[in-house]
Amino acid sequence: MNPFSSNAAIIKKLTEAKNLPTDIFLFVQYDAAKKFLGAPNTKETQLSLLLKPIFELSITHQFKRNDFRPIPNVDIVLLRIKKREKPMVEQQNEKLYRDFIVYSFNAWKPILKEGLNKIFTDHQLLRLAKDLGFSSSAKPTDLNFSQWLGLFNFFNKGVDIGKKSLIKGYEDRLKNQQVNLDKIHRTRVAKDWRTVRE
Repeated sequence: MNPFSSNAAIIKKLTEAKNLPTDIFLFVQYDAAKKFLGAPNTKETQLSLLLKPIFELSITHQFKRNDFRPIPNVDIVLLRIKKREKPMVEQQNEKLYRDFIVYSFNAWKPILKEGLNKIFTDHQLLRLAKDLGFSSSAKPTDLNFSQWLGLFNFFNKGVDIGKKSLIKGYEDRLKNQQVNLDKIHRTRVAKDWRTVRE
């Protein structure tokens, strides 16, 4: 069993707690750490964009494989997740920001323009692409954190309430769908376990 397979779940648990820790240090697989860090180390991920308004992430130490027993077959780093003194999204907008990011990354469209066509008009998105410096054919992972902040700030101030209602509560709805799918999967496994063994 990979001891680092639960890193994402652990980080979500710690960073979504009611009383947020001010400083977190975790042993993390290097490839996973890059995904948590996002740009400029690699492309932004949904998780990196959810973390960055509240936390500063950095790799504080890279271990040698023979620092551990047994010796792992992956590279391990010490990941620091430090709470920002001043969040980059105002507290009253944090939930809306999270809903906006989760909606954008789960719109089932490869191109951002198509995924956000219910929120932004073509004219608005073309203007935002020009002002923020990204391609109109960009994918969600092509934008950096600053560009996502720019998109969100325009969405928060320049989009009508009807369009905002499309994404309000989206993160929670998606989580509930995933929980229900997991329950269905477990139920099917439980019913079929005799057949599988035979």
